Amino acid sequence: MPESVSPQPAAISAPRVRCAYRLVLPPGWVLIPVGDSADAAITNLVDRQFAGLPTDTYGPQKKRLGAGLRTIAAEARRAGGLDLVFPLAMPWLVPVSAGIVMSEVRTDAPSDTAVALLAERMQPSGPNATVARTRAGRCVREIVDLPRAPDGNGRLTVAAVRTVHYSWPVPGAPGSFLVSALTVSGAPIAEFEPIVEALTELFDVMMESVVWA
Repeated sequence: MPESVSPQPAAISAPRVRCAYRLVLPPGWVLIPVGDSADAAITNLVDRQFAGLPTDTYGPQKKRLGAGLRTIAAEARRAGGLDLVFPLAMPWLVPVSAGIVMSEVRTDAPSDTAVALLAERMQPSGPNATVARTRAGRCVREIVDLPRAPDGNGRLTVAAVRTVHYSWPVPGAPGSFLVSALTVSGAPIAEFEPIVEALTELFDVMMESVVWA
């Protein structure tokens, strides 16, 4: 599997320490920044994806993909995100999708030791939170399932059904956490649960590969 290197720092609204990390991406998954270099990265990605295809047939689809990625990148940037990680195509024909936002979160903790203690205290705060061990060190893992009720017409709408978060204290950056958030979206149908579990397992493997650059 190719190894993706986290991009260079992007301009942001408030000063922060750049989380320099690396992770291994499965085949078909890509990483793009959400800072100032996002537009160029998305353009390059979309151009590669549609290279050699006739513009008159695939032009509208190419435009929609680029616009959608730019919207998602802008939303992630406003939320403090660093990078987006997502698959360009799913190997199954079901309406289930997944995406990851890598973010830096600042706290008021004054030292690495205080941040490590804060991470330990975070662990029991949620019923589905545990301390995980990764190549980047110990972190907090939390999984949340989001049951969805039918709409007014009795239909199950497509929405987020599960989120999984990993939070690491960043070495040498007191008060800073690297947070990776997986969101799995789809219809809450029992037949799709194995896909949700498989995506969760894949995310766990990806997060175990995270290292500090």
